[in-house]
Formats: sequence, C-alpha cells, structure tokens
Amino acid sequence: MKSSFFLVFFIFSFTSANAGLNNFTDLILFEDWLIERKVDLSNNEIKCRASIPSHANWFGARVRLGPNNELIKPIWVSVNANQLLDSKLAKIKKILEECRSGFLFLVDDL
Repeated sequence: MKSSFFLVFFIFSFTSANAGLNNFTDLILFEDWLIERKVDLSNNEIKCRASIPSHANWFGARVRLGPNNELIKPIWVSVNANQLLDSKLAKIKKILEECRSGFLFLVDDL
C-alpha cells in the first residue's frame, strides 16, 4: 500500500501545472462576478478579466468589464440591477487592479 502511494506521488510530482499560464483560468468568484487571470509568458504580462458567467458560457456573450474597466452588456441579456450596483462594480474594478498588479494575488477584504 505504501509503495503504491509513493509511486503515484512520485509520478505526479513530475507533471506541471499550467494554471493561468497563457490561458485564462478561474481565480475567484466575488458574489455574482467571476474573476479570471492569465499570465502571458511571451511578454510576461498579467491579464485579468471579470464577467457574470450565468448568462453564457462564452466570455464575449456575458455581461463583463472591458479592458478599460468599462461595463459591456449585450443587449439581449437581462441583468438583476443588484449585479450592476456602482458599489459592487467599484469593488470588482479594485479586485481587477489588484489582480493585475503582480504575480502574487491577495485580496484584502472580500
């Protein structure tokens, strides 16, 4: 039993985890908003984005914040007014700023 556990551990210790490297991956969920992050290895740039995933499985069809933190809402999507409160959007923008600030991401007060 111990030898099989050691063997499995040994094999998986050589596999790499590419979470967030060159592809967007889920970082956190803040209320209704999903924050995703990508580290672009070709130019060492960190990209973060926010969207409400309940409306579509493709990012472009979701209510989201654009590259300049502008609200983008497809006309065919109806949204609960609570999801777009100014206070909530301000918090999402702050989280995105912290996400983009460096490799280590720590949110102070969610």
